[in-house]
Parts: sequence; C-alpha cells; structure tokens
Amino acid sequence: MSSADLLITGATGFIGFKVLLGALQEGYTVRAAVRSSEKGETLASHPKITASNKADNLSLIEVPDITRDGAYDEAIKGVTYVIHLASPLPSPFLDPQTGIYEPNIKGVSTLLVSASKEPSVKKVVITSSVFANTPFPPDPSQEITAETRVPDLPGPFDSILPAYSAGKIGALNFTERFINEKKPSFTVVNVFPGFVFGRDDRALDAKELYAGTNRILLGAITGQSAPNPMPAGATHVDDAAKVHLAGLKEGMSGNFGVTTVHDFNDAWTAVQKHFPEAVADGTFKQGNQPTVPVNWNAHQTEIDLNFTFKTYEDMVVDVAGQYLELSGKKA
Repeated sequence: MSSADLLITGATGFIGFKVLLGALQEGYTVRAAVRSSEKGETLASHPKITASNKADNLSLIEVPDITRDGAYDEAIKGVTYVIHLASPLPSPFLDPQTGIYEPNIKGVSTLLVSASKEPSVKKVVITSSVFANTPFPPDPSQEITAETRVPDLPGPFDSILPAYSAGKIGALNFTERFINEKKPSFTVVNVFPGFVFGRDDRALDAKELYAGTNRILLGAITGQSAPNPMPAGATHVDDAAKVHLAGLKEGMSGNFGVTTVHDFNDAWTAVQKHFPEAVADGTFKQGNQPTVPVNWNAHQTEIDLNFTFKTYEDMVVDVAGQYLELSGKKA
C-alpha cells in the first residue's frame, strides 16, 4: 500500500471529488477509499485528475462496506489526516432504515474506532449536515448554529428525510460521546453543509449533473414540480470543500456550519436574469420546489475562516451554466 498523509472517504461523491482535487492541489498525498475497483478506476482516470499533474499523489484502497467493524483499519494506516465524507444521501432507492439511517451512524463509528487504533492520526474532519442539529420537523422560530444539539430520534424509520435527519443526528451525537468517553489523541472537526449545489467537476455530460443534489435545483429550472417541500439550507460546493480543507490546518477544531438561507424557487428569478435566451427558447422552464424555512445561522464560520459564503444566486448561475455547456448550448 502506497504511503499517504491524507485519507479521504467518499472521494467519488460531489463534495468529495471537489475536496480531492483541492487536497491534491494543496500538496497532500491522498489515499482515497472507494467501494470497488471499478469506482477506483473511474476516479483515477477522470480527466480532472489526469490533467492535474498530481495523479502520482493519489492512491486507492477498497473499502466495500463502510459499516463493517474494522472497515477502515487498513485504509487508515500511516495517515496523519482523515476527511470522512462517505455516507448515504437521502435517496428513494434506499431503504430508509437499513440504507440511510443505520449506515450514517455506523460509517462514522467504524471510522472513529479505526482512527483511535492508529497512532499517526492527528486530525479527523467529518462531513455532518445541517440536518444533524435541526429538530425534525424544523421550527423556523428557533435559531440553529453549529453548536446546537438535539437528542437522538427514535426509530425505526420508513420515510427518507426523517431517516436521513435521524442518521445525521445520531452520527453527530455518537462522535461527541466517543470523544468524551475515549479521549482519542486526534482532534475532530465537524462540518455542517446544507444542500450542496454548484459546478460538478465529475460531470462529463448534462445527464451526470443529476447524480447529486444539483438535481433538486435543476428541477426548479427545468419545469419539474416536486411532490414534497424541502427544508431550506444551501451550500456552494466550493465553500463546502474550502471548509473541509481548512479543517485540516493546525489549530483548527470544533464545529463549522456552511450554509445560507434561501428559497428554492428563487432559482427561477436568477435564471431569468442571467440566461434570458435559454428561458426564451424553452431550455429553462419554471418549476416548483416548495421550501420549508429553517433558521440556520452559519455566519460564525465566515468570521472564523475570514471569507464570505457564495450566494444561492451564485449556485444557480454555476449549475445552470454548466447544464448549458454540457448540453452543447451557449452559456
């Protein structure tokens, strides 16, 4: 196994791929944990990787089942840093209990246990979610910050969003109990993104833009009417990656929200403003994605890291522009 100073799990995902590219550019030697050799080959041969002049700084290791005890024991050997992004997203194709809720908690617990057995590990950055400390259903009268905590939600779960929310709550609460009880030698950073939108560096055609959370935003500008409202909270993928990588720096610890208040249907106003020709020719059509207000305040992260989050309009422009580019139309 090749030596590395940074292990990244979930590097084939939307945020994970952006984090991987950023880590390579910053000079880290990365070991990426992938579910299969096929996923590893796709990752290693991606044009963004091969064109980066950093491909030699990337190695791969298979971790087929992130919920298995000891799953990361081999992957974590010799590394100094870990960014743990691997977890199931809310998907209609997954069983809410066994495919979403349980793996969210078990994936974090196996990672932390493996890290505690490896003396080289100094820092673990964990991708949490704004759902991890938001009561379900959310109460817009309550301000939520990265320090807000809610108790574990009882299961079992038979619907997607409650299962995802409970899984993220359970994973965060497990992490903090683990730190308090086991007192590991490494530092933990929790990152709380909202729904992540922006240019997807993985996508090589327009169809692939629907592989991640961008499909929610695209629905609102391509005439789709969503059957259910979604909680507010949007994060530009660039900001999510920036906060994850900042978490590796010396002296960084604690909890960092990275989300901005928005209304999903404001995407149409942004598209009309920036892409009038695509609106006129029918490429973009007004859809409907109702929004449940959430009062999540992540401004402290902007203060601590000294940068300003990109706006929801920025996210819409980037997603819509990439959609036009990959569709062979002028952005």
